[in-house]
Amino acid sequence: MVTYTKESRLGFIGAGVVGGTIAVALSNAGYKVATVASRTFSSASLFASRLPGCQALTGLQEVVDAADFVFITTSDDAIGPVCASLTWRPGQGLAHCSGAASVDVLQHASDQGAGTGAFHPLQAFNSVENGIGAVPGTTFGIEGGQKTRAYLSELATAIGGKPIFLRPEDKVLYHVSGVLMGNLLTVLGSVAASVWTKFGYTRDDGVRALAPMMRAVAANLEASGVPQAVAGPYPRGDIGTIRKHLDAVSADASEYLPLYCELALAGLPFAVEKGALGPERAQEIRELVGRYATPGRFHAKVGD
Repeated sequence: MVTYTKESRLGFIGAGVVGGTIAVALSNAGYKVATVASRTFSSASLFASRLPGCQALTGLQEVVDAADFVFITTSDDAIGPVCASLTWRPGQGLAHCSGAASVDVLQHASDQGAGTGAFHPLQAFNSVENGIGAVPGTTFGIEGGQKTRAYLSELATAIGGKPIFLRPEDKVLYHVSGVLMGNLLTVLGSVAASVWTKFGYTRDDGVRALAPMMRAVAANLEASGVPQAVAGPYPRGDIGTIRKHLDAVSADASEYLPLYCELALAGLPFAVEKGALGPERAQEIRELVGRYATPGRFHAKVGD
């Protein structure tokens, strides 16, 4: 039976930010990243240049043939077709790094006797350089058989990550949580910064002003949890302030009114759970916000 160790040769198919970040983190931890191939040889060469002893190859099958364990770090839609286009060895290991796809997309390799898994970093990477610094403390969503899962857990721990184990049916909601925090938080920050253009400043001014607040919110959430970290005029029940917000957004930033109302209503149950806002006051706020929201979009009462 094949056993994966620190001496196992690792190969990467896909040379993007996620793959590059994981590869550098593993190399820094003493693992042997041996080969890489990608859609373009130039991107594979840049990937390999960051890693001592790593060779950029022109063919995907060459990576598979040279590696004991392969990471497929392509786009989600390409994982299945890439896997199905290659020949795998019994006992060989491979994992994809998608948050939403399950190990089912690697069935072709499994049918050939390879051990399959998933190794997803729940993190927002926008460059390899920034990503490397963000890996420690990152949660890694892991799937796979017992041997593959144990090896991937070892890798996550070795680079400072926190492994969790997922069932195939868990993957999409797990990924939704990541998109809400990563992609959509970035969008929310972009919207909040854009509001600054409504009162004479630039969007970049807004980013500089709000980024420290985003960091503090993250620290509060990590330290206090939900619902204790929830704060602001809604938990306080400041209806006068809330009405001013709604009037101002309606008049001067109406394109953001639906988003503002959606988030305000989504947050009310947490304020009630915290004990900072009584159910009756929460319902009063809900009705006020509902009058500004798109008709028919909000139906559930607070506490439902």
